[in-house]
Amino acid sequence: MERARTLYQRARTGDVEIGNVYQNIERCREISNELLLTDIIDPSSRQIGLLSELLYRTKHMPELEILDLNLLSDEDPN
Repeated sequence: MERARTLYQRARTGDVEIGNVYQNIERCREISNELLLTDIIDPSSRQIGLLSELLYRTKHMPELEILDLNLLSDEDPN
């Protein structure tokens, strides 16, 4: 009998269903509401899984790539 995979394992292998952008943002919001900044210092296994899922979701959200980094630069583009 195969053991159920953890949140961390699913995030590492990309076995996270992202869905549409609204579902993805809502899930990111749920995760971020569940975590505290101090959880990063000494995270439990559940918190590591949630952090991994949050990172996976934000890395694979093309809608976040809208920002044009050239506009944020102090250098003259010409």
